Amino acid sequence: MSKVLIIVGDGAEVIDTMVPYYRLGEDHETVVAAPAVRTYHMVQHHHRDDWDITVETPGYEIQSDIAFADVKPDDYAGLVLPGGRAPEFLRYDNELLHIVRHFFEEGKPVASICHGIEILAAADVIRGKRVTTIPRCQIDA
Repeated sequence: MSKVLIIVGDGAEVIDTMVPYYRLGEDHETVVAAPAVRTYHMVQHHHRDDWDITVETPGYEIQSDIAFADVKPDDYAGLVLPGGRAPEFLRYDNELLHIVRHFFEEGKPVASICHGIEILAAADVIRGKRVTTIPRCQIDA
């Protein structure tokens, strides 16, 4: 069974993380990678008519399986970068950027959801490519 790497950090969005985790887990082994092996706190974003931005509330927790430093990118068939607040901080992690660059160099599938695009921009792998993102991340793409 092929393995798919799902990236998390504190502030990862619940829906962006758990839907790919469970759906990809139907056909692949899903492996959760993060800066360290520990429990991470996810968040939920809610839209309110009287706010210009989304409201963030605590969500579920998720346990990482492997630290970025221990990931061997050749062992994985795909990569998922969920959104939420986590990408804002994870995009500075050099080990994660190395993983992302490997997937692009090898032409492996990469899914970026919502603010996950911030990590791709930081890895400098989307320059000159056509990508999709949310309007608030268009400057990163």
